[in-house]
Amino acid sequence: MKPRTLMLLMCLALSGAAMSARAVQVTFRVNMSVQIAMGRFNPDTDLVYLAGTFNNWSTTQDLMMRSTSEPDIWEITLNLPAGTWPNYKFVMLRSGTGFAWETRGNRWFQVPETDTVLDVVYFDDITEVVTNKQPVTFQVDMSVQIANGVFDPSFGTLAVSGDAIDDWANRGTHLLAPTPTNQALWVGTFEITAPVGATVNYKFIMNGNWESRPNRNFVMTNEPIVLPVVFFNDVTNPAVPIPVTFSLHMGVAVARGWFNPDTDFVEARGSFLTTAGGAWVGGFQLTNSPSQPYIYTGTFLTTNQAPGSVMLYQFVINGATWETTGDRTWTFAGTNAVALPLAYLNNVTSLGPVALQLGDSGMVELGWEAGPRVRLQSAPALTGPWTDVPGTEGVGTWSGPRDGTARFYRLIGP
Repeated sequence: MKPRTLMLLMCLALSGAAMSARAVQVTFRVNMSVQIAMGRFNPDTDLVYLAGTFNNWSTTQDLMMRSTSEPDIWEITLNLPAGTWPNYKFVMLRSGTGFAWETRGNRWFQVPETDTVLDVVYFDDITEVVTNKQPVTFQVDMSVQIANGVFDPSFGTLAVSGDAIDDWANRGTHLLAPTPTNQALWVGTFEITAPVGATVNYKFIMNGNWESRPNRNFVMTNEPIVLPVVFFNDVTNPAVPIPVTFSLHMGVAVARGWFNPDTDFVEARGSFLTTAGGAWVGGFQLTNSPSQPYIYTGTFLTTNQAPGSVMLYQFVINGATWETTGDRTWTFAGTNAVALPLAYLNNVTSLGPVALQLGDSGMVELGWEAGPRVRLQSAPALTGPWTDVPGTEGVGTWSGPRDGTARFYRLIGP
């Protein structure tokens, strides 16, 4: 039996009324005056974007514009479905240094039923110019990286970058150096500007390659800070061979037309397979089988991981199309073989929403995102029997009469 991808189940009494979420206009507004006063934002050369769940966290799609009546305010109006709960952040694009995201947690709200203008907020919720400056000392034990042969203390570089340090710009201005008595212990002291009590996020960068673990952080005080010694990437043991099995379910991707199993291929890429400089490379393709044609798997013997280390990875289509949901992570607890959880491309496990509206002449109309292998099925009860609605595969719309009969509908894939 072929595996099927179930997405949406709905019951329609075809003589009754139906409701669907309407789009409303939502205006977002952010005050950039403090960022301008602190020299972190130049209104003449820099830009502000709105990124969130509504645009797949894109940093280029929704450009905010400076208000003509309030020059410290940047704003944008979007059409969003009423009743939804979007998450979002503001992002600066600064000339010469790149993107700088807000460091606070995601903003969120429920979209109301009517057009609305959200309250003005300050970028990163910083409402006053920060004057607190303190020296912060960073310390990194590089002994394991040296033992693994990936870091040469005579030629290697180690830097620190973060939000209150250099806005994640990694300009090489915050370089650590080995201590005179221990070539494996690298130390650097830098003046950091941040409010007392603020959480400062950062990572270390070895030879231009970022740590793959989640962000490190410390809490700012009004006194000098000496942070404890840490290991780069938190790797405290030399690397050992560890078999890692990747599994990716491509049923939704095939149904929605993102992947053609007859012509396309999928790879797993990540920190488990890199160049000498640490750059991710391709070549490790996943394969399917006749018994499970939509599940692609593969086992790779890593040689650069160890207990406690964090592996970053993504799935890539045809060597060029990366996942848009960001890096996946796995922390190795030991040296035993690892079978990663079954994943879906971009974490999309459904076939998308179905829109419902009542048409003229007693008709009900359904609409959904068309895919070459997506079709509509109906049944008189949840238990079935389910039958294909003729002419719906690859189409995305269907209409039928309202005759008072209750019917269940679902989208299904290959």
